[in-house]
Amino acid sequence: MKIWPFSRSESSTTYGTVISIFLMALIGFIEVFIYVLFYPPPLQYWLIMISMDLVIYFASSIFLFQFLSEPLIQLLNRVKHTSITLNPVPQKGLRGEFGEILRDVDRLAETLKREREGLLETYSEYRNIVESLDEGILTVDENKDIATMNKGLERIFSTTRGQWKGRQFEEFLRFYGIILDETKNVVRVKTLDKRLIFQEIPMNTSHSLMLYIFEDITALSNLEKALGRAEQLALLGKMTASIAHEIKTPLASMKLSVQLLKRQTEGISDEARETLDILDKEIRRLEERSMQFLTFSKTTYDLKPLNVVDVLEESIKLARIRARERGISIEFTKLTDKLVIEGDDNALNSAFLNVLVNAMDASRDNEKIEVKIEKMKNYALITFTDHGSGIPPDYMDYLFEPFFTLKTNGTGLGMSIVRRVVNSHGGRVEVKSQKEVGTSVIIRLPLSR
Repeated sequence: MKIWPFSRSESSTTYGTVISIFLMALIGFIEVFIYVLFYPPPLQYWLIMISMDLVIYFASSIFLFQFLSEPLIQLLNRVKHTSITLNPVPQKGLRGEFGEILRDVDRLAETLKREREGLLETYSEYRNIVESLDEGILTVDENKDIATMNKGLERIFSTTRGQWKGRQFEEFLRFYGIILDETKNVVRVKTLDKRLIFQEIPMNTSHSLMLYIFEDITALSNLEKALGRAEQLALLGKMTASIAHEIKTPLASMKLSVQLLKRQTEGISDEARETLDILDKEIRRLEERSMQFLTFSKTTYDLKPLNVVDVLEESIKLARIRARERGISIEFTKLTDKLVIEGDDNALNSAFLNVLVNAMDASRDNEKIEVKIEKMKNYALITFTDHGSGIPPDYMDYLFEPFFTLKTNGTGLGMSIVRRVVNSHGGRVEVKSQKEVGTSVIIRLPLSR
């Protein structure tokens, strides 16, 4: 059981107060005693009294300061620690009014700590949501400097936030070739070949932040283009098939008539014979074009297991007949003798011949065309390489468009047929070209499992 009811700090305060009261009472008693003893008091009395009062008051102030400074300093240190850490300090040595003040401070600290934890949790949740968005989010401050960006923006522009934080937003736009038009919300990133939807949203903050949202619609735009192209090709296929069928019958009659006339050429002039030869040649050319139209309009193929190496060899044999006229050689390299795929031999033969004909047309006389087939993982990789004039870069995007051609007498269906056949076989075709160096056509066809 504690006999003394006060804590150490409160004891110091009590000691100081008691001593100060005692000294003041003592000096008051002495003053009254001297006043009665020497009544009426002389001038020396007043001087002595004033001196004693000053000494006592000064001593009392020192006592009070000494005894009050310890609890006050302790209280201030605890309040300072609590305000910084928001963690209450166990109450030791402080009771009474000082203890009550400290308890109020602790309660306030606990309230602030809970609110801070709630704000941090909310901030963390919102940050995770923003970072997980596919859309790119970027904020710009009042100086047009980039303040923040999320992972979505890093992914869209293939960059990092550390690379752009603090740099000018205009510099960011120039770097990626973005032009913001107030009348449109779809922009193109020239350096990345992407199409984006952007939104500009002012933020109601004291720092005048501006929020920009970028959404990548490249895949959607490409899908829309592909669907539109498919619809056009389907309509075009129907039209060309109808035209080809209409032409095919009269061509057959004309061809038969010319052949009959050529058998009865005895006694006709050389000029007439030459005319019949020209007519026969042009009929064959029209027949070849009509077959191209029919091949282009075909959308379904009879797929069955076959050795694509054999099909490619047959196509090369046919192409060499035409190549000999100009002294062009076709070198065939096969790293394997058998690559089985699910395919239509007639369609593949047509596609390979189209590529070889284009290579011969692009080559100069007595040049060389290289053909190579090999196995690459689960694909048959076929590469056709010529050393001709190459394709201008501006035309590369239009190579597979129907009726687009760089030839004076071409139909523009060759590469369209190639892509349609290859895509129908689950493969893909790629063209690489360099001006005055040559062109490579790379075809990948999936192997049978």
